[in-house]
Amino acid sequence: MFKQSLAAIAVFAAFAVTGMAPRAGVQAPPVRSATEWYYADGIIQPDGITLKEAMRGVWAPTKEWMVLFNLSSKDTEVKVTFYFEELAPRTMPKKVRAHSSITIAVQNIGKVVPPNKLYGVRIQSEVPVIVQPCRAEYEPNNPVTAAMASKVGYPGPLGHNETKWAYADGVLLSSSNPLEEWEWITVLNPQTARDAHVKITFNWADEKKTHELTVPAERLRTVDLFNLPLIPKNKTFGAIIESDIPAVVEEVRRCYAKGIPVIMSIFNVIAYPNGDLEIKYAAHACRLPS
Repeated sequence: MFKQSLAAIAVFAAFAVTGMAPRAGVQAPPVRSATEWYYADGIIQPDGITLKEAMRGVWAPTKEWMVLFNLSSKDTEVKVTFYFEELAPRTMPKKVRAHSSITIAVQNIGKVVPPNKLYGVRIQSEVPVIVQPCRAEYEPNNPVTAAMASKVGYPGPLGHNETKWAYADGVLLSSSNPLEEWEWITVLNPQTARDAHVKITFNWADEKKTHELTVPAERLRTVDLFNLPLIPKNKTFGAIIESDIPAVVEEVRRCYAKGIPVIMSIFNVIAYPNGDLEIKYAAHACRLPS
């Protein structure tokens, strides 16, 4: 009883920070221990790459760094697992000193992560760490970064909430203007024994379109939206990605000068998991202040 009371106090304290109180019957969100992290979309491309060798038709040398910050007062060893489209997963250990960060330069571990291979990552540790991957892309033979993107990874463990994901800002730009924007969705399935059957629904105000794919166990797949015929250009959409088992979903968008597949700018974002979100469409469900 005493432990239950403490748990209730903790829940109300969490809501008090935002000035909100939980409604009766609403469960607190699951506790994340910061000992398991994921991201889905990584890639290394060396300088001197040709258009024929380039992944996704992107003719840009690419480097990526993964920064791990140990929050605890205890030294720890983390296990980093890399997943690929066709290769079996590969793992490597890394030591992180207490209250300090280390940087893993992925382009320097070619025996673990070969170049020109799309990869996803899982990081496991015994103590809380923060994981932040950072990507830099370049013009060929130019050491000055042309575009960069960074994010904090997605915290595990994966469960029912991670069977449905969404993001709001989807668009493919291609017109008479010199700017083009290409977009990809990457799905990582880290489960050891089950394939993930995935449905992506693209939503516009007047229609919906779907695309389905299978992501084998311990593999990842990427969908090139720019070359997916069912998506019209120059029309913003929201995407919902559903999987029959827990997975991780990431969106990447790159900007180019029309007809020149050399990077101009980039962003990438892990989608929002909402498998546990209860959505009601009743007319009275939301009332705006008058």
